[in-house]
Amino acid sequence: MSGKDGAGEADPDRATIDHGFVALRNQERRYALYFLLEQETASVAELADVVVGWMGASTNGMATRRERDRAYRTLVHQHVPVLVEFGIVDYDGGTKTVSMTPCPDAIREFVHLACLAETGA
Repeated sequence: MSGKDGAGEADPDRATIDHGFVALRNQERRYALYFLLEQETASVAELADVVVGWMGASTNGMATRRERDRAYRTLVHQHVPVLVEFGIVDYDGGTKTVSMTPCPDAIREFVHLACLAETGA
């Protein structure tokens, strides 16, 4: 691919596309990204609450404290590092906050389309 998209950004390269699909492959990462797409910045605790809440809603169950704690640990040790590595989010370990980066438009569009497909919102 070559050229410019409608926003003037160069077409995404293969690595950007691969990173977008890997980021969206996991449901917990998708839910965190859906929230960050709207809020831009959130604490890991807030993301854990959102993730387990949405996962519980999809199974018609209430999230337990144990599930929330597991989601928190998984976000900190697994999902957020992947998103940081791909340049999609920044993580501040001091404040334990996650923020969307000015990542490529293609990544934001992938997240937006996945959110529409999965949640209808």
